[in-house]
Amino acid sequence: MRIRSFSAGVALASVLFLAGARDVSVVAQEKADQPKVSAGEQKAADAIDSAPDPADKLKAGIAYVKKFPKGALRSRVAEALANEIADVKDATQKISLAQEYQTAFKEVSDQDLIVPVLIDGFAEAKRFDEAFAAGAELLKTSPDALRTLVKLMALGTDQAKQRNGKFIDVSLQYGAHAIELIEAKKIPAGMDDATWKYYVGVLPNLYQSVGILNLVKGDRAAAKLRFIKGTELATNDPFNYLMLIDILDTEYQDLAKRYQGMPSGKAKNDEYSNVMAALDKVIDALAHMIALSESDTRLAGARQQALKDMEIYYKYRHDNSAGMQELINKYKPAPKP
Repeated sequence: MRIRSFSAGVALASVLFLAGARDVSVVAQEKADQPKVSAGEQKAADAIDSAPDPADKLKAGIAYVKKFPKGALRSRVAEALANEIADVKDATQKISLAQEYQTAFKEVSDQDLIVPVLIDGFAEAKRFDEAFAAGAELLKTSPDALRTLVKLMALGTDQAKQRNGKFIDVSLQYGAHAIELIEAKKIPAGMDDATWKYYVGVLPNLYQSVGILNLVKGDRAAAKLRFIKGTELATNDPFNYLMLIDILDTEYQDLAKRYQGMPSGKAKNDEYSNVMAALDKVIDALAHMIALSESDTRLAGARQQALKDMEIYYKYRHDNSAGMQELINKYKPAPKP
C-alpha cells in the first residue's frame, strides 16, 4: 500500500513568499528625522522628489550625487531611487535605469540596494543567466550581500519549479549562506533595523525554499532536514508538513519493502517496530498538514487528498479510525485572542 504522492506537484506550483528588499522611505522625510543639510543640498534632493518619473528622478539623483558625494541625505537618496526603479513595470527600462544607477552610485551599500532590482529586471525579461551573473558580480566583492543572496535563491527556486535546474546548485549555496548570516545575526552594513527584522522573519521561508531545491535535485535527506527545521521555525505553516509527507512516506515504504523481504525470525520481528514507527511519522505529518491547512484555500485540494490518505493509513495502523479526528484536532492552531 502506498498513498498517492502529491507533494512534488504542489512544490512546483506553490507561491514563494520571498521579496527582495522591503519598500522603504522616499527622499521626503519628516523634518524631525532629517539631518542638518545645507540649502543647496536640500534643493538638489527636492529636485529628485519633484521629478515627474523614475528616469527624471534618476537624472536628478545623479546630479545630486555628483555635487554632494558625501551629502547628509546621500543614503536616503540612494535608497529612494532604488525603490523608484524597482517599481518600474517595463523590464527593459528597469534594467537600463538600474545599470545607469550603478554607474553613479558606486558605494557597496548602493550596489546592495540596486543589484536585487537589476536581478528582478533580468528575471522579468526572462534573461536568467544575466540575472545570476549580475548577482555573482556583486557577491565577488560583497559575499554577505543578504538582499542579493535571498533574491538569487528565490529566483533559482522559482526556476526549479519551472523545471529549469540550471541554477539549483548555486541557489543552494546562496540560500545556505543567507541562512548562516541570519542565524549568526550578521547584519549587513547600512541595513536598518526594520529591514533586518524582515529578513529574520523570512528565515522559515528560506529553509522551505532550500528544501524545495534539495527535493528537486533529488537529495531527499537534505530536503527532509530543511523542512523539519521549517516546522520548528514556523509551527503553523502547513506547507512544510506537506513536503515532509512524501519524504516520510518513501522512507516508510522502503522499510516496509525491506521488512517483507526478510526471512521469518527475531530480526524480522524486531524490524516491525521500525516500520510502524516510520508509519507513525507519516500519519503525524498528515495530521499536522490537515489541521494547519483548514482555512488555507490554496491547499484545499491537497488537504482533501491528505484526509483520504490519513484515513487509509490510520485505519491500517489502528484497525479503525477511532482517535483520528482527535489527533488532527491536537495540532490545530490555538484560536487568536
